[in-house]
Amino acid sequence: MKTCFNTATSGKYPLKDTVDYLAKFGYEAIEIATERLDEDLAGRSLADLKGQLNGCGVEVAALMAFCFEPFGAYADEIQRIGKYGPIAVELWASVLLTYCACGFPEGVSRDEANRRAGEVAGEYGEAAAKFGLRIALEPIGGTEFMPGPKEALRIARASRRDNVGIMMDTFHYYKSRVPMSDIRAIPRDALLIVHVNDCLQLSPGKLKDSHRVYPGQGVMPLKEYLSVLKNDVGYDGFVSVEIFNPAYWEDDHENIVKFSKAALEKVLAEI
Repeated sequence: MKTCFNTATSGKYPLKDTVDYLAKFGYEAIEIATERLDEDLAGRSLADLKGQLNGCGVEVAALMAFCFEPFGAYADEIQRIGKYGPIAVELWASVLLTYCACGFPEGVSRDEANRRAGEVAGEYGEAAAKFGLRIALEPIGGTEFMPGPKEALRIARASRRDNVGIMMDTFHYYKSRVPMSDIRAIPRDALLIVHVNDCLQLSPGKLKDSHRVYPGQGVMPLKEYLSVLKNDVGYDGFVSVEIFNPAYWEDDHENIVKFSKAALEKVLAEI
């Protein structure tokens, strides 16, 4: 598995400094939020960013996050794919990450909802395919429509596009109580990226993003998750530390990157 850092983990710290710290601590890749990207490119050129990444030996695993809205207006998100697709290509990224936190429309069956969502996912996939990119559907923990990988895989298949897949976020899978059997059943070629984090000891229904902590410092069965991915699914791609913890954002930028890498490596060494 390849070590990756999501810019959400360091809050609003500058992308330029994040890349330097990732190189210092030996990360292989970065996942960039479009907000940090926009801020960075307001002060320098895309060529400058590419040059820094190349010089540091840091890959771009994905750009994130795009709202997957299967039952409402989504034209703005398709336009955003059109905006950021060429930038992703320039940065040699291959994945655009989407998230879905919606419920079922009133009076709509699951079969009909899946059909509609598949059609919309197909449009996202078509927009991304113009740039040779893939769309990753992210289930959101505890939500009604797409809480886990089974539901996300149904939608990906219904899209009828081979560039639409899914992703795993350990926090959301834990919050949705996704069984290990569902993780084992994920086809390797459908799993595009994995977010790694841990969480405080609260019931899944009370967990919020702010309760995420560094890998191995919480109560998740994180080693089992990653062991299943490695040994059963055969996943060898990016594992990206994504933590939305305001207390961490108050720490020194370098410390956040350093502690994230040390925590991730410790967990990976034990699987």
